[in-house]
Amino acid sequence: MCPVEFPTYLARQPILDRDGKIFAYELLFRDSPSNDFAVIQNGVQATAQVLENVLNNMGLAKLVGNHKAFINCSREMLLDNIFGPLDSKRFILEILEDVNPDAVVVKAVKNYHHQGFQLALDDVIFTPENIKRLEPFFPYVKFAKLDLVGNTPEARALAVPFFRELGIALLAEKVETEADFKSCLKEGYDFFQGFFFAKPQLVTGHKVDSNAAAILRILQMLRGEPTLDVIEAAFEKQPEIEHNLIKYINASAVERHTAIDNVRDAISWIGIYHLQEWLMLMLYARPEMGENPQSSPLFQNVSQRAKFLENLAQSIDPQGNLPAKAFILGIMSRMDALVKAPLQTILPEFSVDPDICDALLHKKGRLGLLLRLADAIELDQQKEIRLCTQQLSLSPEMLSQSLNAAYVWAAHG
Repeated sequence: MCPVEFPTYLARQPILDRDGKIFAYELLFRDSPSNDFAVIQNGVQATAQVLENVLNNMGLAKLVGNHKAFINCSREMLLDNIFGPLDSKRFILEILEDVNPDAVVVKAVKNYHHQGFQLALDDVIFTPENIKRLEPFFPYVKFAKLDLVGNTPEARALAVPFFRELGIALLAEKVETEADFKSCLKEGYDFFQGFFFAKPQLVTGHKVDSNAAAILRILQMLRGEPTLDVIEAAFEKQPEIEHNLIKYINASAVERHTAIDNVRDAISWIGIYHLQEWLMLMLYARPEMGENPQSSPLFQNVSQRAKFLENLAQSIDPQGNLPAKAFILGIMSRMDALVKAPLQTILPEFSVDPDICDALLHKKGRLGLLLRLADAIELDQQKEIRLCTQQLSLSPEMLSQSLNAAYVWAAHG
């Protein structure tokens, strides 16, 4: 088992507002992927290590951007005053469901409230008995989290007017599909946490852009660190993409006085990193993504998981082509959510490597295992994480470094 003083990885789950935009992230401590659950022998120490990792090693801005961060709090954590040094405007203290509001705990919660912290109640079961038990917390709480599994549809609906009257915002947890999201939205929930943006309610779907396959080929080529001549040649074979890139460069470069009229200068100006981001936006910047797709939860998820899969593949196959394929796999794995059609129906429109197809459709091969691992981490499925890391022979350090580096990369770090 990895020792408690070295967190193996820090999972994060997005929390969205009613417009589907990222409001916050919940930060989850995990100390060993080789166990069925996080082996936290000392809750206070565990959370302290999460905060140390966020503040000193990664940086809060790189992990959550300008958004807020939810942190789980046990009774011991609340009473140990480890949150005092934190920025009360950025962190939301989430009181775990097994914390009883005795006089000592309520006093601590009241003190945090007076310091400017917002507080949340985790996993609220909306029954008369449990609501009566939690009542002492209500004057100091800003958010109540109810999940779709632990509460009946009737209880979930009744919770809305009850908490609204108290001035407490409602957050729906375990929102797994677009249909779940729409249902909770109709009921009046304010915030949403779950996997729904990656599991859409599949409809007839949108047609995939005719340039998408070419964009994917260029993206995969860029992961192999090609020369400028090779990149230029690839763009020249795709006149429409080449034209759009030059147009984008000339529209966005306010500090340059002369226009760029060729793709070589455009590539030199934008740089490889931003070129890759622009190509990903070409895939994901659809009308339904809004004016700023970079800030959408879907694009954030795609960016982070593509880099995470590439990082892991680099650990497994540093000299081969697995990393480049893994990067494209991460991008392709969310195309169904974007175009709202099953992967089986949209993959024929791309010239996708057979290994990537097998991973996407059947979770086969090493790429399939990597994709299963990425899904499991986002869903916090500890048994699946353990199984995948064992089959891939990944150490806790590899998992930690790959995930943390992906968060930083996706945050333009």
